[in-house]
Amino acid sequence: MNLKIDKIKKDTKESLQYIIKWTLIAVLVGLIVGLAAVVFTGALNFGIALLAGLSDTSWVYIMPVFGLFMSGWLTSTFAPEAAGHGTDAIIKSYNENWGRINFIVVPIKLIASVFTIAFGGSAGREGPTVQMGGGLGYMIGKKLKLSLTDTRKIVICGMAASFGSIFTSPLAGGIFGAEVLYRDDVEYNMLFPSLVSSITAFFLFSIVMGQESLFKFPIPSEYSFVPERDILLFVGIGVIVGLISLVYIKSLYGYEELNEHIELPTYVQTAIGGALTGLMAIFATPLILGTGISLVEQISVQGGFSLGLLIMLLIGKILATSFTIGSGGSGGVVAPSLTIGAITGAIIARVINFDFPLAIITASAAGVLGSAAHIPLTTSIMIAEMFGIELIIPGTIVCFAGAWIARSDTLYRESYVSRFEMAKVLHHFGNEK
Repeated sequence: MNLKIDKIKKDTKESLQYIIKWTLIAVLVGLIVGLAAVVFTGALNFGIALLAGLSDTSWVYIMPVFGLFMSGWLTSTFAPEAAGHGTDAIIKSYNENWGRINFIVVPIKLIASVFTIAFGGSAGREGPTVQMGGGLGYMIGKKLKLSLTDTRKIVICGMAASFGSIFTSPLAGGIFGAEVLYRDDVEYNMLFPSLVSSITAFFLFSIVMGQESLFKFPIPSEYSFVPERDILLFVGIGVIVGLISLVYIKSLYGYEELNEHIELPTYVQTAIGGALTGLMAIFATPLILGTGISLVEQISVQGGFSLGLLIMLLIGKILATSFTIGSGGSGGVVAPSLTIGAITGAIIARVINFDFPLAIITASAAGVLGSAAHIPLTTSIMIAEMFGIELIIPGTIVCFAGAWIARSDTLYRESYVSRFEMAKVLHHFGNEK
């Protein structure tokens, strides 16, 4: 009996020490990464505002060429690992190098991403901030002289904090940090510090930027989930969303692989990607340029898009994102994924003439992201935080059904299938050493 009591006391003491230690560390990471997200968002907003006068002129089709040229030149000259969408780079660093990242990546990623997005490249803010957040997390661990194991955990906290703040989704951000590392698994022992870090960064970001939600449109209070009507409907939508996700993944990485076989300087490849992005804007209107968040709001609130235009927007956004990120432009894939999903949902809602199109649009928006990135749990929570709790049931069905359909590939190709696979790889490296 005494041994059991002693064990309970020991376990309780260790648990309290863990909670205190990781609460303090996670809060510190959240504050620093949240501040970095503020700086990045402020710089990006300034760049967009500075170029706003050109958005209604023919220059809008040429701007991506210059923006992606500068992005490619910066990354190839100072920090090649800052090219692309960034999240894969930090996952690879976490898996293979204990989260180590050169500090130069942080400012170069920020500046290169501002050039990419502000000048019209089809990319989002998540990739840059996740890579910067992970990099800052590693720097904090190094300054605190923590063990490699603990420093590796802080990298996850940094990723979570950046996602939660940028997308104003603190709970989803915390889960993202633990879920994005694997396709079919979750790093459960990191959920607590990831959530604390994400929530801290979110509150700092919201207070400074005055932004409580990424999307600003009313949720239809009259919508309610009807099982006998909606279960099979949203499973079917999930299947479609999963297939669209695969097309999106294959398009992006297909263009990236094409560039790998062409011996040109990186900045030339990104400039060509910018030119092709501009061509897509001519094909499908300039609405496909940038992050696409404003397009999601227009589709969700205003409607009025013809079926033909929606199809053009879907093709244009997939190809524009492929040309921007696949050429090596610096930017994220989450916002484009949400946009591609929203357009897909709008097409489905129009074809079946559903009474509550916003339910399909939001579910599909999160569904493409959850399917393409294999983070269905994260995106299910995002639905509640960004679109409203009323829409979480249909959205969750779409996210998990789509992720199952798209399980053969992922936007984050550096992620392992499961923790078991990672353990085997680490054991293999240990034997080699």
